[in-house]
Amino acid sequence: MQSDRSLLRRALSAAVPVLPALLLAATSGLRAQVDPELAARIRKEGTENSRVMEILAGLTGEVGHRLTGSDNFTYACNWAKAKFEGFGIPHVELEHWDTWPVVWNREQWQGRVVAPEPLELQVATEAWTNGTLGNVRGPIRKMPQNVEELQALGDGVEGAWLFGQLPSRREGFLDQLLEATQGKANGFLYSSRGDNEYPNRMRVFGSQPRSDDIADTPPRIMVRYDQANRIEEWLDAGREVVAEFDIRNRWRKEPIDLHNVIAEIPGTEFPDEYVYVCGHLDSWHQATGTTDNGTGTASTMEAARILAAVGAKPRRTIRFALWGGEEQGLLGSRRHTVINRTDMDRVSAVFNHDTGTNWAHTLSVNEAAYPMVESVIEPIFALQAPDPDFDGEVFELRGVAQLSARGGSDHASFVGVGVPAFSWGLTGRSDYFRHTWHTQWDTYDVAIPEYMRHTSTVVALMALGVANLPEKLPRDGVNRSQGNDLKPIVEGMLGVSLGGRGDLTVEEVKADGWGAKMGLKPGDRFVSIRGNEIGRLVDLRAGLRRSSGDEEATLTVSRGDEQVVLPAGR
Repeated sequence: MQSDRSLLRRALSAAVPVLPALLLAATSGLRAQVDPELAARIRKEGTENSRVMEILAGLTGEVGHRLTGSDNFTYACNWAKAKFEGFGIPHVELEHWDTWPVVWNREQWQGRVVAPEPLELQVATEAWTNGTLGNVRGPIRKMPQNVEELQALGDGVEGAWLFGQLPSRREGFLDQLLEATQGKANGFLYSSRGDNEYPNRMRVFGSQPRSDDIADTPPRIMVRYDQANRIEEWLDAGREVVAEFDIRNRWRKEPIDLHNVIAEIPGTEFPDEYVYVCGHLDSWHQATGTTDNGTGTASTMEAARILAAVGAKPRRTIRFALWGGEEQGLLGSRRHTVINRTDMDRVSAVFNHDTGTNWAHTLSVNEAAYPMVESVIEPIFALQAPDPDFDGEVFELRGVAQLSARGGSDHASFVGVGVPAFSWGLTGRSDYFRHTWHTQWDTYDVAIPEYMRHTSTVVALMALGVANLPEKLPRDGVNRSQGNDLKPIVEGMLGVSLGGRGDLTVEEVKADGWGAKMGLKPGDRFVSIRGNEIGRLVDLRAGLRRSSGDEEATLTVSRGDEQVVLPAGR
C-alpha cells in the first residue's frame, strides 16, 4: 500500500493544481516552507524561462579559463558581479581575500613537428611555468636518464627539445641534468597519460607563486599521448625529428588582488542569518573550466536570477557566493570563514555545487537536520527527472551521522568551522571525473542543458525553503574536529589516517584505499611527490591530484632510516 507521501509526490509530479496546503497538512505533519503558488512559479521560471546555459556560455566563451591569479580570473569576478546586478540582486560585492605577488596569464600554445613529417601537435603546460620567447625550432632528442647518456649527448643538447620523463630526484641525477641543460636546451617535452577509455586525456595543474622571484627555467611541455608515441617511434627508428613550439605563458611582476563574489537577497525577518548557495569561480587554465566549475557557478547565478525574477522574499538572507582559489586548496572560501567569522554562528546551511554537469539528485545531511530539511523538499518532487527513462524518485534526502569535510570542495571550509554545509549528489550520463575533470575536453559543449536547468531549479527551491524555516538547522553531527584544513581531504584521497593537524605522518592505512594499493605503511612520513618536496599538506594534495592517471608518478616517504619510493599514479 502506498504511503500518503508517495501519493502526494505522484500528484505533484503530475502537476495536479490546487492541492498543496490541504495535502501537506494531511501528510506526516509536513509544512510548506515555500508558498505552493510561489514554488510553482520558481519551477516554471527555472525550467521554461531558464538562462543558465546563457550564463554558462558567457562564462566559458566570453571569459574563458579562470586561473586564480590571472587577469582572466579578475575579469571573471567583475563579469559575475555585473551579471548579479543585472538580475536585480540588491547587494553584490567583491570580497578581497588575498594578494599574490605576480600575475601569470596563459595565452596561445602552439606546437608542430616539421620533420620527418608535418604533424600539428596538441600541447599544454602547467600553470606558473615559463613559455618560449617566440616560435622556437630545434631537433628533438631523447631525455638522458643518467650521466652516461648525458655525456653521450654532448653538444647535442644545444638548441634541442629533450623528450621523455625527467629522471627522479632519488637517483641524484636530475639536478645535474638541469644544470647541464640550463641556457642550452630549448625545453622539455613529455607525453600525457590517460587511461584505456581516454588514452589522449591531458591534465595540467601548477604550484602558485609565493614570491616575485620568477625562476629562469625552460618550459616543460606536455604532448598528447598518441602524438608523443609517434615522436617516440621516429626517434627509436633513428630518424631526425625537428619541431617548433610557441608557448605564450606571460608573467607580470606586479601584485594581483584576489576576490570572492558575494551577492545577497536580504531576509525579511532574520536578515542577519544566512543560507549560502555557492560554487567556485576559478578553474585551471587548459580549457574553459566548464564542468569544473562553470556549471556550479552558472547554477549559483541562475538560482539567484530565478528567485529575483519571481520576487522571492526569504525570511533569512540568501548569500550567493562564487569562490576563488578552490583549486589551490579552498583558499577563497577558507578565508571567507575567517573574514566573516562573526557571521558563522548565524549561518543555517551552505549548499555547494561542484563536480560537474550531472543533475542534483541526492543530498546527504546531518541526521539532526534531516526532519527540517525534509519539510522543505516537497516542491522538488513536482519536477520531472531530466532523464526520461530514469527509474526512481526525482530527489533523495539522506541522513548521515557526521558531516565530513572530505571531498575537497568549498563546503569543507564551512564544515571545519561547525556550519552545516552540503554538497549535491549528482547523477546522469556525464563521465565527469574521467572525461572532463581538469582536461582539454572541459568545454561548453559537454554541459547538458536539461541537467543544468533542473539543478538550478532544485537549488533555488532548496535555498528558499531552508531560508524560510522557523529556526536555523541544528549543528549536531557537524564535526569541527576535522578542522578548516586539508587533513580530512588528504585522508579521504589516500584512505589513511594522519597525525595531528598539518602532520605528514601516516598513523593508519585502510585496506581498500589508494594508500594501501601504493604500499603506504603506518609510520611513513611524506617527503616528496613527483620530485617536488612535500612541506605542507597542500603540497601533498596538489601532487596527488596531478598523479591521477600518471603511471610514472612516484611518492617518496621516509620509513625508519631509509627513503622508500612508491607508485603514486592510479
